Amino acid sequence: MISRSTVLGGLIVVELAIVGAAASALTGGGTSPQYGAPTSMGSTQLDRTFITGPAPRVVVDVQDVHVTVETGGSPSVHVVETVSARGFMSGKPDAVVAEQTPDGIRVRSTGEGSVHVMLGEFNHELRLVVPATARLELATGGRIDAAGLRAKLVAHSSDGSIHVRDHQADLDASTDSGRVELVDVQGKAIDATTRDGRIYLTRVGADRLVAHSDSGRIVGAGIRAVDGSLTTADGRVIVSFTPGSDATAQVHTDDGEVSVAGFSSTDDGASKRTVRLGPGRGHFEISTASGPITITQGANV
Repeated sequence: MISRSTVLGGLIVVELAIVGAAASALTGGGTSPQYGAPTSMGSTQLDRTFITGPAPRVVVDVQDVHVTVETGGSPSVHVVETVSARGFMSGKPDAVVAEQTPDGIRVRSTGEGSVHVMLGEFNHELRLVVPATARLELATGGRIDAAGLRAKLVAHSSDGSIHVRDHQADLDASTDSGRVELVDVQGKAIDATTRDGRIYLTRVGADRLVAHSDSGRIVGAGIRAVDGSLTTADGRVIVSFTPGSDATAQVHTDDGEVSVAGFSSTDDGASKRTVRLGPGRGHFEISTASGPITITQGANV
């Protein structure tokens, strides 16, 4: 009969072996990608340049991949995919392919791979360098970063945040889960939507600006508004408008207070106000179902 002390000793040895293997994996030990084995890897899977002209249509449809867009001076699109992993995992990453199309390029996932992370981290990234006037349509399950574009951008993530900077064109950004952050964005029509996350707008202006969150606050600084809305189903709204705004804003909260400074306003009942932003020719809405609303005047953008 095996003694209790012997059983406990065996269990301790097994636990120490597991801890040791995990520590080895997280510090770079081991290279086997087998199930349950420690893995440490980093590689460039795809690196291609396509000659496209100055205004290509670039369509990206990938799985859980972090997509970064930068601008370059050449009439081409450079696509670089990198994969890095450390820890315990199984499977292989979904392959990404890039193909020339009659009006630009298309980058897509094949759907043939799958990675299961038990311990550690796995990063799958796609970096695009495009002409500033490229027309991009991005769809991914990961984060999106884009900067420097001068043509319309459509960006959707099913489970990641969206960050757009230095953008001068129309924009349609939406995520099912994650924040939306826009900095120095100007266009005729700007749409920012998240089902579960906050929206941050800094020096953003448009003839039609629509930002909506199903669950999260909206914070804006230096907003130029004419037509559109800033609405959230659950969260406060804090926004400063530029003197260049030209709208009459209907402001309402179902549960909170409305505070206005720097613009003329009139009370329309409990937690309701009409605020005149500049000449007041446009129609704008600011509302939340739960939270206070603060409106102030900011600098021109």
